[in-house]
Amino acid sequence: MAMNVLVVDDCSTTRKLLSYMVKGAGFNPITASNGLEALEKLAIYDVSLILTDMNMPGMDGIELTRQVRSDGRYSHIPVIMITTEAGEEDQRYGKEAGVDIYLTKPISAEKLATCIKRLITSKEARP
Repeated sequence: MAMNVLVVDDCSTTRKLLSYMVKGAGFNPITASNGLEALEKLAIYDVSLILTDMNMPGMDGIELTRQVRSDGRYSHIPVIMITTEAGEEDQRYGKEAGVDIYLTKPISAEKLATCIKRLITSKEARP
C-alpha cells in the first residue's frame, strides 16, 4: 500500500498538479486547502509526509508546521514547503518553524520525487 502524502495549498490547480506529481512518485496524495483543513486530515489519515504552501488563508504553512512540530502525534512527520517566496527571510521563517526542505516554485516532478523519497527514507532509518 502506498504511503500517504498530505498536499496543502489554497490553489486547486496547484493541489492537482502536486497530487499528480506525488502519485507519479508512487505515493498516495491527500489534499487540503489550508492549514486548518490539513490538521483535520492529519487526525484521520496516517500521513508519511506533508507538502505545504506558505501563504494560505485561515492557517498558513508556517503556522501549520509549528502546530505539527508541537504535537507529539505528528512531530515526526517531515515537512516540505513549496512556495513562491524565495527570500532568505522567508526561508529562515520556514526553517525556524521546523520545515525540513524549502523549495521555490516552480518545481519539477523529478526534484519533488527525490526530496520526498529522501525524507521518507531518512525517517524510516531513524530508531
